[in-house]
Amino acid sequence: MRKWFSFSPGYQSGRFEQKLYQMVNDFRHAVVLTDQYPFYSGHAHQYHEFSVLAGFGALKVWDEDINQLESEAYRLNDWLLGYLSYDLKNEFEPGLSSSNSDFTGFQNFGFFQPRFMVRRTGDNWHLGYESDCDTQQDALSFIDKIRDYTVHENYDLPSITFQSSVSREEYLQTVEKLKHHIRKGDIYEINYCIDFFCDRVAVDPARVFGELMKIAPMPFSTLLRHNEAFLMSASPERYLRKRGARVLSQPMKGTAKRNPSKSEDYQVMKQLAESDKERAENIMIADLVRNDLSRVAARGTVHVDDLCSVFPFPGVYQMISTVSAQMHTDAHWLDPIRYSFPMGSMTGAPKISAMELVDRYEKSARGLYSGAVGYITPELDFDFNVVIRSFLYNQASQYLSYSVGSAITDVCNASLEYEECLLKAENLRNVFNKTTQYGSFAG
Repeated sequence: MRKWFSFSPGYQSGRFEQKLYQMVNDFRHAVVLTDQYPFYSGHAHQYHEFSVLAGFGALKVWDEDINQLESEAYRLNDWLLGYLSYDLKNEFEPGLSSSNSDFTGFQNFGFFQPRFMVRRTGDNWHLGYESDCDTQQDALSFIDKIRDYTVHENYDLPSITFQSSVSREEYLQTVEKLKHHIRKGDIYEINYCIDFFCDRVAVDPARVFGELMKIAPMPFSTLLRHNEAFLMSASPERYLRKRGARVLSQPMKGTAKRNPSKSEDYQVMKQLAESDKERAENIMIADLVRNDLSRVAARGTVHVDDLCSVFPFPGVYQMISTVSAQMHTDAHWLDPIRYSFPMGSMTGAPKISAMELVDRYEKSARGLYSGAVGYITPELDFDFNVVIRSFLYNQASQYLSYSVGSAITDVCNASLEYEECLLKAENLRNVFNKTTQYGSFAG
């Protein structure tokens, strides 16, 4: 049985949270989920519930059989934290396969039952421990261990030059090939991604994540460790949320770079909101999500709650729609994921055909990128993000990478899509190269 008690961090909450990042290095399985979105203004689109939810140490791990996770979660009655990698699609859709190499070391999925959990809601901190394994004194000692960590304020990350697996010219050529598939009727839209990587580089994932949070505070940010594989994510997008029988998805399509001038920034927002191209892309994916959720929904309960709304984020505006449904009485708790993963905003439409073309034209495996990270509650509710704006790092091989992508349609301009990819990568590259524009992004 998991027991919770409140505690005081002893000093500024932000500094205690930074020490949580460092704790990830001490455990083979650990997750810190942090909501640092700075623009809450009454909008319900984020459903803000906590500022921090973290888990450290694994009492039990599931990373081989997703069906075993589904059945055992019923009996466990505890919190589970973990991730779903993009290629889990091959288990949910047996006709799909992947041949590209993945150097990051993540499994198709990975969840664990945490030994200790830390949660902050507002100014209130709580710690949860499994009373069958630990005492409250053990939990208090764990808090003391966090407090004893030293956070180095003036730590400089190394300057890193990333290589691109796809040149600008190759990108433009591939987009034209994908547009040919669209004209043939194979697909209507596809999310095409490219990756940037660096071999044999030593970094501290906790410090990378801390720097990322300074320049890109996002509502679904994540620092995750699964054995030697790390994720450092500043994700702005929710994939899927379940509360009771109600499920909700918030696909994000449409991006515009913000302007420092207040009047010009308003025009940027207005132009994005009125863009026929961006609205068409967003509506297409919202319709795909509607179709996905209808596979587990009671008749007549799938609704588009919010269509093509534009929200502010650090550095960019994003267009977001919200789709919800009520699960039918025969649906299992994992079915909304089983029938909607991976999320439509990272695939395209029709979904199966788009994923087949992703595997054909992208040069590297997506791994955890385009997957999801989140939590499952004792009541079998859950909330998962979309893994974008993220670094993937393998500590054993010292392989560091990140990926970016955009929606390709028949009317898109390949050069502008490439520029959109670079815009999405801007905050990521600035973590290591604050004043440097290097070759991969010069074109």
